[in-house]
Parts: sequence; C-alpha cells; structure tokens
Amino acid sequence: MVDVVQPRNDAAPSADSDGQKTSPADNAGEDVPDAGNHARAPGEEAGTPPAAVGKDPVEPKSVKPIVIDKEKTDSSARTSEPAPTPQPTASRHNAAAVAIPPPLRTAAEFLSSKSEKLSYLITLLGVPVGSVELEAKNENNEVRITLRTRTNTVLSSIYPVDDFMETRHTIGGNFIMTKIRQQEGSFRSDIGFTLFLRDKRVFWIDRIRNRYSNETVPTSDVLDTLSSFYYLRNRPLQTGTTVILHVYDGDTYALVPVEIVRQEEVRLRNFKKVDSLLLRHVKQKGIFRRTGDMSIWLTNDGKKVPVRVETTSPFGTVAVELVSTEITPQEEGGKEK
Repeated sequence: MVDVVQPRNDAAPSADSDGQKTSPADNAGEDVPDAGNHARAPGEEAGTPPAAVGKDPVEPKSVKPIVIDKEKTDSSARTSEPAPTPQPTASRHNAAAVAIPPPLRTAAEFLSSKSEKLSYLITLLGVPVGSVELEAKNENNEVRITLRTRTNTVLSSIYPVDDFMETRHTIGGNFIMTKIRQQEGSFRSDIGFTLFLRDKRVFWIDRIRNRYSNETVPTSDVLDTLSSFYYLRNRPLQTGTTVILHVYDGDTYALVPVEIVRQEEVRLRNFKKVDSLLLRHVKQKGIFRRTGDMSIWLTNDGKKVPVRVETTSPFGTVAVELVSTEITPQEEGGKEK
C-alpha cells in the first residue's frame, strides 16, 4: 500500500518517485528512499508517478509527488511477495555431519585393538629408577594415547621426573591435539599444540611462558611423537628397510628415519624369551633433544608390542623393560594379559 500526499513546501520532490521498488533490506534505517540509489531514464521527470507499487498499485488522480510509507511497504512486501523457497529442514547435528570432511587419518592406522595398557620398569645402569605407563584407546573411532613417566622414591629425592603426554585424534581424524607436561629436575614445561592436518598448519602454545605461534608443515602426513610410534607399529616392517616418519614433537617438524635392523630373540624380565624386531632411531637435530640414539624391540607378531627400549642419557644407558600388558581386542570384550 502507498499513501498519496501533497508535496511538502520545504522540500523538493523525492527522487525515488521513479517507481523503482526497494527491498526491506534497502530501506532499513530510512524514512524516505535515497535518490542516489536509482537511475533515471533519459527524459524522465522527477515527478513521474510510479507505474506500479506492489501487486495492487494505487493510480493517483493527478501527477503528484508521493512518499512511500516504509512501514506499510514492508508489511505489504512481507504479505504479498512470493515466499522464498524453503530450505530443506535438517537438524544441527545432521548439518554438522555434512560439513565435516572425510577423515585424513583413521583409528585403524594406529590401533589394531580396542585398548591396551603397557607398564614398564625404568633402570639406569641396571638399577630400578622409575616407571612408565603407556595407554591407548579407540573411543568411537577416535584415538587417545597417554604416556606417563615417573621416577621412584629413591631417585625423586635427587632428580625428580614426572612427565605426562596425551594426544587425541578429534573430529573424524582431521585434527590431532597434544599436550606435554614435563618436570625433570629443575626443568619444567607445559606446552600444547593442535595439528590441522587438512590445512597443514600447527597452532602451538606455551602455558608457562604465555607464548603461542601459528606454524606451517609441509605435509598432511605429520604426526605427533606418540601417534607416529603407534603408526609405525601398525605398518608391515621388514628387516633391512627404513621407514620415514613425519613428526612434530612439540617444538619442530622433522623427517625421522627408523631403521629395521634385524630379527632377534630378547629376554623379558620374567625370563621369558620372545621373537622380536630390533628398530633403531638415530637422534635428529632439533627433535627428541633430551634423548640420544634409541633402540626399540617390538614383538615379531601382529601386535608388535614394544618389550624393551634403550637410550642414552647424561647419567648413562637407560633401559625401559616391559613388565605387564592388558590388551582388549576389537571383536571381544575380554582382556588379554
């Protein structure tokens, strides 16, 4: 609907009276349409009445300037204009599911079982000094891995160690979130980072020093330290070959070569002998800085359980030996020990 009124004495006729229809969005915050928003046809006078307004235009009896009542025009537009095509109805959960791209990494690449818990004893020059617990779970096709390292009571009075590392694969395997807390003697650290695999990007934060950074990595195959170890375990390993891992260790990205040296028999702490594969990782500059060269023995079977790890430290050779395992297979509810 429009109102036909007499022209005001103190203002020139509105330049919007050329009959062009404006949408409610264009009229927002205005009482009279802006003359600068419409082009006038050649020879057209400013006072030419509109040919039509809405569906049922009002034909003025004489040529007079008109003022479009915004409130009535908006109301008419809402009721008389064709309704927009309705969008398909979908819940928020369905919309989110559609928006999530397919996973770049799947849980099966890292875990062949539903869960496992491995316990180790740390010895320094043959003397027990601490313990390690490594636990991994497949929770609704999302991987969660934790590693905790502690010194025992005797060594804690001299050189306390309490390290915790956790990594989670989230949102369909497209993101990896890791946090690392370390206390080793007087050294303390609390950092976290998120690997945006599709964007080839890392967001890193240091909670103690209040620092953060956005970095790029050259490939979507990058993994954190824990994930790379489980990925290595679930690959077919052959002696005499080398596997290259793309690792971001919380401070830098590097290509990490792991050599499968040979097959050999190793004795566990319970004196049981197991057939194993010996793997060797040579220390890289800027990555795994607090350890030296590392030797790893994995069982030569489908599980590839790490039974022994040796590395060097400023105090001498450190050995990590398996003492117990709890494994829950994917297809069964029971645990293997």
